[in-house]
Amino acid sequence: MPPAPRDTSVITGFPARTPERILLEIPDPVSGRATPLAVWHYPDDGAAAARAPIVAVHGFRGDHHGLALLADCLPGQEIFLPELPGFGDSPAFPDAEHTVAHYAAAVRSVVEALGLIPTASSGRRAAEASTGGARPILLGHSFGSVIASHLAVGTPDRWAGLALLNPICEPALTADDSTAKILMSRIAEGYYEASAAMPGRLGHAVLSSPLVVWITGTVMAKTTDRNTLAYLHDQHQNYFSSFDHRTVLVEAYRASTTGSVLDVAEGLRLPVLLVAGADDELGSVRGQRKLARRIGRVSPDVQLEILDGVGHLIHYERAPQAAELIRAFQV
Repeated sequence: MPPAPRDTSVITGFPARTPERILLEIPDPVSGRATPLAVWHYPDDGAAAARAPIVAVHGFRGDHHGLALLADCLPGQEIFLPELPGFGDSPAFPDAEHTVAHYAAAVRSVVEALGLIPTASSGRRAAEASTGGARPILLGHSFGSVIASHLAVGTPDRWAGLALLNPICEPALTADDSTAKILMSRIAEGYYEASAAMPGRLGHAVLSSPLVVWITGTVMAKTTDRNTLAYLHDQHQNYFSSFDHRTVLVEAYRASTTGSVLDVAEGLRLPVLLVAGADDELGSVRGQRKLARRIGRVSPDVQLEILDGVGHLIHYERAPQAAELIRAFQV
């Protein structure tokens, strides 16, 4: 396999964008103690200023790097990409468990601190003044889709829309009817739970194993493009183990396998875009269609796009196509 390309335009067709890091302090969802959280900001270019900004939530074990190709494919689009507590440059919560509800609370604190949506006390006018009147679009990939949907269900009128890539449409441990898929889920569950029971250093080493990280990427990858394959493996090796400590990873894993977008589907009273892979190990096509129908009971507009020849790594393997769907969703 060749080394990862330094020029990612060979994958996306767009030049790479460079975000700036914003370090905020947010309250711990349980104790209220201040804790830092990193947000990576891609500014607009003026020409795209009329478009709503995007708040993007990355997936399990990820950080802002995982959505970099997608940001590259949306040139000029303003994007805010918070790194979830315990991952990337954001330390773990000091007191709260790392659950879907607590992660959603953290993202809400971020967007309120940035003035992207109104706080309970400021009202809508304050947010409209800070964003030029454009409500943001909330985007989530994989586990981020669960967090984003749980946030949106509580404040649907504060968002222009909800865009979910590889949405978790069903509990991970019962995904589809495939015995192989269920077996894979059981193996993953055993891996994380066994690591949690090991002595500290050993457990951390097992969770950070480059071999396990490589196997995970190999199982999920569907692309035949050597540059894309080299890039995603390089990304996983460099950033998939950038978690704060073992406890946060195990807690986040448990949250990622017990929650789904389906849990809150009938509360998503806003436009919703679902972009799924036909070969996604973590969400069957049947499950995605069921999710779209459930959302459609209350949403004014729900769109489901199934991309052939790709699984759970749309953000790497089909970033230009996903970006085009998001761009059309904004119109």
